[in-house]
Amino acid sequence: MVRNKRRNQYSDSSERKAELKSVFATFDKNKDGFITKQELSDSLKNIGVSTSNKDLLEMVQRVDVNGDGLIDFDEFCELFESMMSGEDEDGNKGDSGDGSFDHGDGDLKDAFDVFDGDKNGLISVEELGLVLDSLGFKEGKKLEDCKKMISKVDTDGDGMINFQEFKKMMKNGVNLIPVS
Repeated sequence: MVRNKRRNQYSDSSERKAELKSVFATFDKNKDGFITKQELSDSLKNIGVSTSNKDLLEMVQRVDVNGDGLIDFDEFCELFESMMSGEDEDGNKGDSGDGSFDHGDGDLKDAFDVFDGDKNGLISVEELGLVLDSLGFKEGKKLEDCKKMISKVDTDGDGMINFQEFKKMMKNGVNLIPVS
C-alpha cells in the first residue's frame, strides 16, 4: 500500500513538472531554456497583465538564484512552488488555513484576476478560453474543452470558478490542461 502511494506521488510530481515545463515553454519565446525580462514582459502582456520595468526587474531578481539576470526552468519551478505554498519573499507562510483571503494569497489572487476578465469574482468558460488561447494553448479555442476544465474544479456547480475553487485547484495541483 505504501509503495502505491509513493508511486502516485511520484506520478503527480512528474505530471506537475511536465505541466510546468509546458508553461515555461510558452514564456521562453526563443526556446533557449531561459526566460528573459523581455520574454516575461511580452508573455504577461499577452494575458492582459501590464507591469512596469521596475516590477519586472523585481520579479526576475526574486527568483534569479544564480544572478545571471535570466529565469531558468529550476528557478521557474521554485517561483511556482513558493506561490503555491503561500510563502512570501522571506519564506514566511501566509495561509491562515481557514480558506479566507489574506496577504499570503496575493500571488494567487493576482493569477486569478488575470483569468477574471470582467472582475466579477468568477472565471467563466469564455474568460478561461481567452487566456488559454492568448498563452497558445489550443484548448482555449474550444468552449467545450474549457467547460470540461471548469467542471473538474467547480465544486458549487455554477459552471464557473470562484477564488476559493481556484485557490484549492492551485494548491492541490489539479491539471486543467492535459499534459502531452
